Amino acid sequence: MKISSLTCPHCHAAYEIAESTSAVGAPGRVDCGICGTPLAAWSEPKLRAFRLVVPPEHKYPRVPAPAPLA
Repeated sequence: MKISSLTCPHCHAAYEIAESTSAVGAPGRVDCGICGTPLAAWSEPKLRAFRLVVPPEHKYPRVPAPAPLA
């Protein structure tokens, strides 16, 4: 099993992807569950599962780095 992560380029929802290295799946594609933007497409017979980890409305806002002390 190979685990990786992916972020939607449109709404920034975070996903985890589980890809089986032994089970055979089918070619396919998956769209973002939040905004519908295409996330991934594959032509090889791989078994993949996508899980929404953090929807955009629950992400913390980006905090700027503090200014260096003089």
